[in-house]
Amino acid sequence: MVLPSVFLIHSATVHQRQQNFLLAYDAGTAVFHAGATLTGATSHATAIIVSTGSIASGSLQVHTITGTFLNDEPISDNGTVPGAAAVNGVITEARDINEELVYTTLSSTVACRFNSSQESMRIGNRSAPYIVSTPSVVLPSGTDVSEHDTLTSTEEGFKGTFTINSVSQIYEAAVKTVSHIMCEIAAAGATGGV
Repeated sequence: MVLPSVFLIHSATVHQRQQNFLLAYDAGTAVFHAGATLTGATSHATAIIVSTGSIASGSLQVHTITGTFLNDEPISDNGTVPGAAAVNGVITEARDINEELVYTTLSSTVACRFNSSQESMRIGNRSAPYIVSTPSVVLPSGTDVSEHDTLTSTEEGFKGTFTINSVSQIYEAAVKTVSHIMCEIAAAGATGGV
């Protein structure tokens, strides 16, 4: 059984970092649009367009690629004229002028439930035990969240931005259904609990 929504009494905004890639194209006949979904006519691969190049040829900065774009395959965005361009077969990591990887941050507001810190024993260097006090947040099943994403909240006692340190899918005991997602969180910039 999926966790009842009445249990999720708080709200927060999840910020995900998606790595950007450059998708080269040629033979363009139409303008691409930032924010549109790019689709391959043959492969049905998709990506979200971050920024565009010229009409005739260039590269699109994209994120959230699903599938594999094929060389010389016509591509279009949001169903514009099929064959808006043909993929050049080259996909590379997008980098800035300092050669650092480029990311897009996607934000979505979700219902959640914050839990006060729980203390647990951990083993450190040289097998020395230490106690960590770690708050957590419960998110609905199906929430797209990963370690190192951040979470922003204005809820009393949990105001601020937190880094998600671990993500665990919690399954219903009797069936193979995810009931909810449990995340350990820490104040942004911290390496452990708060």
